[in-house]
Amino acid sequence: MSKLGKIFLWIALVGVLASVGAGVKLNLQYKDTQTNLANESAAKAAALSDAAKQKALAEKTALALAESEQSLKSEKAKSAQLDTDLAAAKQKADEAQKAADQAVADGKKAADDLKAINDKLQGKTIDEIVAARAKAEADFASAQAEQKILTDQVQEAQAKVKQLMADINASKVPYIPPGVSGKVTFVNHTWNFVVIDVGLSNGVVPNGQLIVYRKNNFLGKVKVTTADANSAVADILPDAKGDIQVGDYVLN
Repeated sequence: MSKLGKIFLWIALVGVLASVGAGVKLNLQYKDTQTNLANESAAKAAALSDAAKQKALAEKTALALAESEQSLKSEKAKSAQLDTDLAAAKQKADEAQKAADQAVADGKKAADDLKAINDKLQGKTIDEIVAARAKAEADFASAQAEQKILTDQVQEAQAKVKQLMADINASKVPYIPPGVSGKVTFVNHTWNFVVIDVGLSNGVVPNGQLIVYRKNNFLGKVKVTTADANSAVADILPDAKGDIQVGDYVLN
């Protein structure tokens, strides 16, 4: 073989050796990669498993917490109800005690009343007491009836006296001194009364009567109802014969 051929042969051999070396290296890298991938997959699976376990644990913990909170809430409600029931029971106990105390007091009062009744009976029977009470009530009713009769008689007598006094007073005409004279200053024909310009200072008094005239004509009479110092109000009596006007004269 020539020297050049040997050179090419060595070059080819080196190339083959390099290719084999590169293949071995690639094969080793592939195996390392496969190993790393397997390790990563295992780590990932382990991580997923741990995550699932943690999630399950968290859910279990949350459920337990919810159940604990519900249980606590229920216990609080039961405690509140027990407090309410206890307060109600205490109130009933207090009311029962008050009722018992009142019963004791009522019993003592009943015993005292019974003793007082027995003391008042002084050996008398109930029938005797009832009969005595019935007689007393009958006597009282009779006395009331008699009192009513006498009261009615007194009221009737007083009414007669009052009527007689009224008749006597009505039959009397109050005295008005002679010579009283004045004028009519106002006339109300609707209510049939007049106002005159003489009064108490002139001797005019309530229920006194004055005649009314115009010039020489008699018009009628008026009866004084109220009077003050210098004027009076008088009703026109039904037997008036003329139309009384302002300016007409009055005279006693």
